[in-house]
Amino acid sequence: MAVETLLEPLREIARDVAIAEGPDRTPERRRHGRSRIMGPRATTVSINERNAALVANLSEGGMRVQALGRRLERGSALHIEFRLPGSRETIQMRGVVAWVNDTAEAGIKFTRLSESLTRRLREWRAKNDLGNAAREFMRVAGGWQAALDLMAEMTHLLIGASSVAITLVALGKHPICSWVDEGQPIRETVAAAIYQNERIVGHLEISSPALGAFDEQDLAALSALAAVVSEMAQMRAEMVELRAAEQRERARKASRLSTRIVSRIEGIIPTIRVRLVL
Repeated sequence: MAVETLLEPLREIARDVAIAEGPDRTPERRRHGRSRIMGPRATTVSINERNAALVANLSEGGMRVQALGRRLERGSALHIEFRLPGSRETIQMRGVVAWVNDTAEAGIKFTRLSESLTRRLREWRAKNDLGNAAREFMRVAGGWQAALDLMAEMTHLLIGASSVAITLVALGKHPICSWVDEGQPIRETVAAAIYQNERIVGHLEISSPALGAFDEQDLAALSALAAVVSEMAQMRAEMVELRAAEQRERARKASRLSTRIVSRIEGIIPTIRVRLVL
C-alpha cells in the first residue's frame, strides 16, 4: 500500500532535514545517506578533464556515477567538476574511486572536502529529498486533493497525533482542507507553515489530547512534512502556470492562423466597387 511504501522514506527525510537545519554534524547512517537525482535534465561530472559520467545519487560523502567514457579504476584519485542541480555554480573537489562494477558504474568517495562545501551538499540533499518525496506523493496519489489526503494520513502515522489538519488557501476559491481525526478532545496543538514562492499559503497542524505530547523529534518531522507539502504546492503552481502558458500559446497560434486565413481569403476574392448613379 502507498502509505507503508512512503512511511520509511519520510522518516529518513524528517531526520535529514533536522540534521541539515541543526548543528553541524554528519549523519551516521551509511556513513552518509545518498539522494537520487531526479529531474528533466541529467547531471554530469567532468573527471580529470578527460572523462565524464552521469550522477545517479549524491551525498556530502560521495556519489554514484555511470561512466560515459573510460571505465574508472578502483583506487584511482580524481579531480571532479560538476554543478548541483538547480545551481549555476561549478563545484570542484577531489575524490577516490571506492568501487566499480561490470556495468561501468562506480562509487566515488570525496576527499579534502571543506566544511562549507560539506554543509552545502547536506542542505542540497535535504532539499532534493523533499522534492523527490513531493513528486512521489503526487505520482502515487494521482491528484492534488488525493495527495493532501495521503499526507494527512502519513502525518498521523508518522507522528502519532490524534488529529491532523492541512489547510491551504486557494486563489478565488474556498480553502483546500484535508484532515484525520480520531474524535478525541484536544489539549495541545502545533502547526507548521506551508509556503509557496516564499509566501505562507497554509499550515499543517497536529493535535493531541495530552499536554506535552510532542517532542523535538515530532516537531522536526512536522517541519519536514510541511516542507514536502510546500514542494507539492510549488509543483502544482508550476504545473498550473505551464498549462496556462500552453493555452496562451495555443490561443496565440490560433489567432495568427485566423489572421493568415483571412488575409488569404481577402487576396483571393476580388474587391467589388459599387458606383452610385444619381
